[in-house]
Amino acid sequence: MDIRLVIHRGATYLAAVAIAAGTIALILIAANSVLPDEHDFSLREILLAAAVVFLLNPLRATIQRFFDRYLYRSAFDYAHTLRDASRVLTDTIDLAMLLRHSGQVIDSTFHPDSIAIYLLDPEDREYILAWSLAAETLPVTVSNNTVVVRALADRPLLFLDELLGRDSQDPTRELRAFLTLLRIEVGLPLREEGELTGFILIGAKRSGDPYFSNDVDLLTTLANQAAVAVRNAQTHARVVHMNEQLNKVLETIESGVVALGPRGRITLFNRAAERLTGTPTRLARGQSPQGLPAPLPDLLQATAADGQARSHVEFALPDPAGRLTPLICSTLPLRGPEGTVLGAVAVLNDISRLKELEQEKRRAERLASIEAITSGLIHEIRNPLVSMKTYAQLLPQRWSDEDFRDKLSRTTTREVDRIDDLLSRFRTVSRVAVQPMETVEIAEPLHDALETLHAQLEDRQIRLRQIGDVAGRTVLGNASQLQQLFLNLCLNAIQAMERNGELTVRVVDIPESGSGTLSVEVADTGPGIPEELLPTVFDPFVTTKPHGTGLGLAICRGIADAHHARLAVRNHSGRPGCTFTVEFPLPSARPSRVTP
Repeated sequence: MDIRLVIHRGATYLAAVAIAAGTIALILIAANSVLPDEHDFSLREILLAAAVVFLLNPLRATIQRFFDRYLYRSAFDYAHTLRDASRVLTDTIDLAMLLRHSGQVIDSTFHPDSIAIYLLDPEDREYILAWSLAAETLPVTVSNNTVVVRALADRPLLFLDELLGRDSQDPTRELRAFLTLLRIEVGLPLREEGELTGFILIGAKRSGDPYFSNDVDLLTTLANQAAVAVRNAQTHARVVHMNEQLNKVLETIESGVVALGPRGRITLFNRAAERLTGTPTRLARGQSPQGLPAPLPDLLQATAADGQARSHVEFALPDPAGRLTPLICSTLPLRGPEGTVLGAVAVLNDISRLKELEQEKRRAERLASIEAITSGLIHEIRNPLVSMKTYAQLLPQRWSDEDFRDKLSRTTTREVDRIDDLLSRFRTVSRVAVQPMETVEIAEPLHDALETLHAQLEDRQIRLRQIGDVAGRTVLGNASQLQQLFLNLCLNAIQAMERNGELTVRVVDIPESGSGTLSVEVADTGPGIPEELLPTVFDPFVTTKPHGTGLGLAICRGIADAHHARLAVRNHSGRPGCTFTVEFPLPSARPSRVTP
């Protein structure tokens, strides 16, 4: 409570009582001379009481207005007031304290009847009453399309005095009525980059004086400084809120997050990272990443050094029980506003469940493959066996027939060789995943495969079109297997085309989520693959050729899987032919030590 207000109100009531008492005394003296004294019923007392009730209330209001004009009429030191206000506004970023101080400065300087500070709610787009003083009649919220908001958006200041006395048809009549109803004399806008982020409504001075030019200057300066201070406080509050939300999210998610700052020290290490790495948070934050288990330090420091992302690096770390937990890690650079690398962040995920699902999938695929292989073997081996059985059954009857014996010998040898070749090709399918891997330039196996097929291309008069520069393009793999992969794909394309066809081999880089992919495409102008066979074209014994075994593309799929490559096929849209695509991950996107 303001002690000056108590003293002022007390003085007002004392003056009112003194004046009322003097008035009553005068009335009593006059009454004694006019009315006679009465002992049982005094008309004088009744008239005096009525006069006191009638005169005291308007007398008190008149006296209070008189005292207000002089007790609250005090000059202020512009520079001193502004200096004190600026010091407090710049010393704190607490929004409640800023609003309270701004209101107190206005109250102590101008002594208005009421003060209300409204701030914009960015979500509801309404102005909320954030601080007030003796403003019980003012609304708690003000709509964005209210007349006072529209007026403050276009004006540096708003004074009721400037609106009074205008014609009744003036467009400001509604605004004048609004301010008059709420007993508002001054409106101060708070702006940020041209947008009205809030405003201050001030009532009339208790002294009854108008707001003069020096008052306008001070109010304008205070409003500008308050707008900047409020903006900073709101920004700080939003940042604090966002940090709190971010910390809650980081502590809730199952992915481990490790951040490396500009000085090469760990600035962020969430609870999941502590669980996955086995390193306590208190020992990790603020320290060098070298204390983390490999290969995390190398990945973080390499990304912070060259600004290149590392994606899907797989490794395993022991859990508290000593069991190895498979993890996958991706790193990304942290960049500043100008694109400079400020650090790196690593995201760790436990892929134990994924590995289990992959094993279950491979188990199901193996069972399905065994079923397909069994059916195919039965079909492929039964035909030569039936032929040999027929010859064996006729042998006792036709033993003396020399031609028959020759046919039996040729047929038996040919069919046995066919069975042996079939079993050899199956062994090729099973052995592709156990070959050693090394860095290979893709140009070498691709050139060898095309050179091997050169004679067939000339014999069938098929044009070869090569697109893309293959020089210096490397993948992690086995050169012999890659040559067999490209040979099978190109041979499959040649056999699918008639004479005068065109074989297209295209090599292209595909950027992908910070890493990279090398794509090799083999396209033909043949009839394409029937749509119903596209999902199963890489399964064993699936073929469109009259005398094919259906093992060539199955071998290609095995080689691609061994190289962690993606093998796909699509028919051309609107033109004949199809395209086989092999997408190899680039070595830089893979771990330094790879076990196929």
